[in-house]
Amino acid sequence: MNVAVLEPLEVIRCGLETMLRRIERISILECRRTMEELLVGLRARGGEWDADVIIVSCCTLGEIADFVRITFPASRILILVTRADPGHLAMAAKTHADGYLMLHDITEATLDSTLQALMSGSVPMALPVASYLLERARSGGASPSRPQPYFSPRERDVIDLLLEGLSNRQIADRVGISLHSAKRHVSSVLSKVNSPSRTHFVAQMLATNGHRLQGA
Repeated sequence: MNVAVLEPLEVIRCGLETMLRRIERISILECRRTMEELLVGLRARGGEWDADVIIVSCCTLGEIADFVRITFPASRILILVTRADPGHLAMAAKTHADGYLMLHDITEATLDSTLQALMSGSVPMALPVASYLLERARSGGASPSRPQPYFSPRERDVIDLLLEGLSNRQIADRVGISLHSAKRHVSSVLSKVNSPSRTHFVAQMLATNGHRLQGA
């Protein structure tokens, strides 16, 4: 597994690097202060290296998550959420990352398990982020709902499991279909709602109409 870290604060960056270097499954690790430094590191490796997971601090949010997604489209983005106040959670949720982890929850074990979850296709989501999205949906603070595309009965089963954060393999086992079929159904669901990632889809469904879906 190849991992990159974008963190401007040296104390946090060094702490992350120390823990990540102890995780044996990580073969290449790049810890950089800025996106520019990460691209320099990439060029130094001949431009052939690509990160499986890029860990981005909330301190560097804004447009950086979109920039990372465009520059490394195959990489999974893990956001480190530094505070649990609504403003900070709202900013983190808008990134539509592939997973979220609270900074104060980070240990070597939580980093390892979160990276494994990301690589298996699951959507690790810190409880404050999940709670924020649910509360936002319940309060009607999201944008007005739009007409939902048609989902087949099988796709609606898959959507229920996506909202539980299950991986493609877990969806296949739960529904009783092949892994290939599970991947095909997940891709179809994401395509129908123009979601770039599973986390974006979960946030979108919670924020629009509380997961009321149009089916047969």
